[in-house]
Amino acid sequence: MSKTKYSISAASRITGKSRATISRHTKAGTLSFELDRDNNKLIEGSELVRVYGDECDFSREEKRGRSIETARSESKPTEAHAAINAVREEQIKQYMAQIEHLQQALDKAQDSQNRITLLLEQRTTERTDWQDSLDAMAKTIADQTESQIKQLRTKHEQEILQLKRALHKERHKSLWQRLWK
Repeated sequence: MSKTKYSISAASRITGKSRATISRHTKAGTLSFELDRDNNKLIEGSELVRVYGDECDFSREEKRGRSIETARSESKPTEAHAAINAVREEQIKQYMAQIEHLQQALDKAQDSQNRITLLLEQRTTERTDWQDSLDAMAKTIADQTESQIKQLRTKHEQEILQLKRALHKERHKSLWQRLWK
C-alpha cells in the first residue's frame, strides 16, 4: 500500500468524489489527514482505500505526479454511524429486557400449569367441570405468554432490519445525495 499523501483535490480525482465531499469527510473525522507546513490537508493513499475502497483509482493521479510522501493517520467512524449504532444498541437492550420479562412470565405460567397438573393427577380419574376449566385456563395463559414473546421477537427483528436498512442506505448514498444532505 502506498505511503503517499494527496491533497484534497488529488483525493477527489482518485476517489471520484467531489472536493466538498472529501472536505466534509475530513471535518467529520471519517477521513484522517495531516496538515503540511502551509496548513493544507494531506490524506494518505491507504486512508483513501480504507474509506472509499474500490472507488479509488490512483492511476488518475499518478499520471499527474502531484503526490507528497508522509506517514499514515487513523480515522474516526462517522457521527451518523455512531448514532445509528447507539440507537440500535439501546433498542436491543430494551428488547432483551422485554424478552427476559416475558420469559419469566412464561416460566411462572408453566409452573402454575405444572402445579395444576399435579393436583389433577392426584384426583381420581373422574373428571369434573372445574378440572377441565383449570386445564383450559392454564393452557390459555401459556399460549398468550408465548404469543406475546413471539410478537415482541418479531417486532424486535423488524426494527433491527429497519436499522440495518437505514445504515445500508446511509452507506450507499450517491454523490448527489451526500452533497444535498
